[in-house]
Amino acid sequence: MNTPNDTDRDRVQFVLNGRPSFFDDPALDKLLAMNMALLSEVCVLRDRLDAHERLAAAADLFGPRDVDQFIPEDDANAQRTAAREAAVARVMKVLTEEVARLRQT
Repeated sequence: MNTPNDTDRDRVQFVLNGRPSFFDDPALDKLLAMNMALLSEVCVLRDRLDAHERLAAAADLFGPRDVDQFIPEDDANAQRTAAREAAVARVMKVLTEEVARLRQT
């Protein structure tokens, strides 16, 4: 059985006090967090897209060419814009939190 050492306690302390720290430069930690958030978004998107493509193909509804030629209506464009802005906000959360913190001081 492993017993916790000082390094393990330090890691737990980092997590308890906020975001984990991996680099000497806090900006690199923020960049890593942003990239990981973006990766998470891309993975979810790919999983959902795969599900849609498989369901459509199984039902013989449409194929990739139909998707390539699709032109969304205004309402769909507005929904896409809102979703894109929300995704950007999630990815940029680390920086917006930092700006808010700096404005409070």
